[in-house]
Parts: sequence; C-alpha cells; structure tokens
Amino acid sequence: MTGRAEDLPPGTSFLTVRGRRHGRVMELLGAGGQGAVYTVDIDGSRFALKWYHDSIVKVDKTLRARLSRAIGVGPPTDRFLWPIDLVEVANSGSFGYVMPLRQSEYAGMRGLIARPPNRLELPLAKRVMVCHSVAHNFLELHARGFCYQDINFGNIFLNPNSGDVVICDNDNVDVDGMDASVFGTRKFMAPEVVMRRALPSTKTDLFSMAVLFFYILHGWHPLDGRREAEIQIMDSSAEVHLYGSHPVFLFDPTDPANGPVQGFHEPIVARWNSLTPALRTLLVRSFTIGLRQPGERILEPEWRGAFARMVDAIIPCRACGFEQSLHLEAGGQSLAPHACVACGAPLVKPPVLLFGRDVVTLAPGGRIALRHLDPDRSLDFTSHGGVIEAHPERPNIWGLRNLTNTAWRATLPDAGAVTVEPGRAVRIMHGAVIDFGRRTGRLLAVAAAPAAPRQPQWQTR
Repeated sequence: MTGRAEDLPPGTSFLTVRGRRHGRVMELLGAGGQGAVYTVDIDGSRFALKWYHDSIVKVDKTLRARLSRAIGVGPPTDRFLWPIDLVEVANSGSFGYVMPLRQSEYAGMRGLIARPPNRLELPLAKRVMVCHSVAHNFLELHARGFCYQDINFGNIFLNPNSGDVVICDNDNVDVDGMDASVFGTRKFMAPEVVMRRALPSTKTDLFSMAVLFFYILHGWHPLDGRREAEIQIMDSSAEVHLYGSHPVFLFDPTDPANGPVQGFHEPIVARWNSLTPALRTLLVRSFTIGLRQPGERILEPEWRGAFARMVDAIIPCRACGFEQSLHLEAGGQSLAPHACVACGAPLVKPPVLLFGRDVVTLAPGGRIALRHLDPDRSLDFTSHGGVIEAHPERPNIWGLRNLTNTAWRATLPDAGAVTVEPGRAVRIMHGAVIDFGRRTGRLLAVAAAPAAPRQPQWQTR
C-alpha cells in the first residue's frame, strides 16, 4: 500500500455503476503509475478491481468513456480480462472498474527474458503456441474495430503448460482511429510512433505484436544487433536512432549494418535458424518493409497459420537437446535441416506425416491433432485424431491408431489399399498415403525408427 489519499483500505465498500451491486475491497494485488489493483468481493464472488489515482482521472478525459464503451461491447474473447462494470466509492473523486481475476497458473511474459535462475524456460513448441494464441486473440480484437495501443510484455500473461494467454490492462483499448490515450511502451512502439509521426492504431499494434513474437521466440529484440552492442550509453537519442529514425533488422537479408556480433549473438542466430522458412519470411517482412510501410505489416491470420504449421514440426537434437523445426526441401523427398543448427551434429529425424508441405513429426506416444485431419477444426489444439504406437512384438515398427469415428483409407507400398476402421492402426512406413476423409497425408520415413516401448492391444491389417 502506498499510503496515498485515494488508496482503498481493506473493507472499503463500493457500488458498481451499471449493475448497482455492492462490493467490498479485500486486499491489494499491486500498484503502479495509473492506480492500484485489488481483490474484491461482490455478492460472494471474487473479482479484480483497478482503481485509478485521482491525477489520472483528471488528465485522461476519455478514460471513463472508453471503459463504458468497452463494457457495453463486451470482450472479443474470453482471454481478455475485460472491464465488467465501473465502480464508484462514496465521497471519492476517482473511480475504477471490475474485471475477472487472473488465474494463478498464468505467469508474466517478462520471465522469458529474465536472468537465470528466474528465467521462465519454455519449450519451443510452447513458445510457438503462445504466439499463436496472441495472434488469434488480437485478430478478434481488431476485427471489432478496436486497437490495443500498448502491446508489451507487461500486459500479457501466459500459461506455461497450455501455451494459452490472458490479456490485461484493457483500459488502453479504444476504437481504431480515435485519439490515443498512450503512445506505447519503450522498444515496442512502431518507428512512426517513436518519431511522433503517428498515434497508436491497429497498424502500430501489428508492429508491436511482431516485436512481441520475436521476443517470445528469441528472448531478444529484433532491432538489437551490432549497432546496439556498440552503444556505450543508451540515452534517449540513441533509442530514437535505433528504434525510430534508422531501424535495421538484426537479420536483414540486404543490410548487414546491424547484423549479429560473433561471440555474442550465437544463441539468437541458432534460434533464428531453428524456425521454419515460412516464419522467418514473415519476420523479415515485418522488420524490413514493415518498418517503413505500416500498410504492409503482417496480419494476424498469416501469423496464426505459420505458428500452427510449425508447432508439430519441432524435434530436439539428440546430441545437445536444442529444439528446431523440420521443413520439406525442394522436390518433397527430404527434410531439412540435416545438422543441428546449434551444435552441428547430424540430426536424427523421426518419420513424418506430410499434409502438402506441412510437416507433422511422429514418435511413439505422440498424437496427431484433429485439426490436421479436419479443416473445420483448424483452431482446435486439444482434440486428437490419432496416436502413434509401437508394435507389441516388433518395437521398431510403428503404427498410427485411428481415434476418430470414421474409417480411413490407406495405400501401403507393400499391401495396397486397406481400410483403417476406428480403433485400429495402420503401419507407419515410407511412401504410405492415408486418406483421412477431409485431408490426405503422405508418410515419409527419413530415418530408421529407434526401439520404442511396447504397447498393448496392437491391431492392424
């Protein structure tokens, strides 16, 4: 508690404006420049209350109107901790709003760039899922005609187990094109905002989101390369030069002026090389042409598609454990990379299932997401259509068991056409083609399958 006159002591009673419901302040969760956040009780249920400092209410003349508009419209998705109702306290010159409480399993994104031992170590697939979730939720926000204005590490929290996110501080949200209430956060602002040539908008949100993606994947800022490393004192003029007037991407393919420094940026380079070519292409577009042409920035559906295709193509190096994604080379018969992008050891690759050029890696115990088999389930990351099992008598032979309610039609190189009824399995072998009904996959066995744990109840033709 800061002791300011406008703070709310525990037990303070309040009334919601629209619902006319009585509530009571429980405890302080945190405080900042705009105000304080409390746990509150309303009719026996717990919520969070953001209460503004008097000075903020006096300066931000559109704050109450923005919040009232947001409350009337409702949240774009359930991942936004959206304002539910305004709150007033008797004899106070300020106000606040109630929103859902953030669940305890969600961690701050700043943990991804924290120093050990406080760093949040997240597998690459989970990082990709976090990016996918961010892209999906901001797509829904922007589709409603709103811009967020201040996308940064501080207002998005992630679930390390699921890769899902929750988005806080939604009092920044306003109709796209309205006068902005904030400019943004250092190092996340688009160059035109840094130079004060534009106000935050949906287009600047797209830039901030791309910066966030690069941070999530690399733990690093996309414009911090050789030039940033050579700066002795990072003052305001240096920041304007790097992020506003003369920004250059760390991996700009045509301008090496701000490229990686040998002996310093190797981990960033390895992670960059671990991404799929499609995702690297989007990042290059974001931080080359997208730096100076806001209308050419990457839209959320493109990001979402690239992340969805990458999440199931990731494998670890058996020598060093570094995770990297596989992609189909020209000709469609081999997968890259052939050596670990971190340690250089030969990369042992598992069999894969190809849907066009999309790669799904296969390993015993792994599952095939239903979204790969049914285009109508493209956003479903929790349902599964198949599971990979080892043969109980010959563990070097793997099979894909049908977990759906419909039969598959498989064509095997040594057995011709077979029907794979629900509950049964088909051998994973090079050159096999499986018609799943809505999509067709091709099996590519790029390496001998290692021995796997025995599985019961093997059934196949």
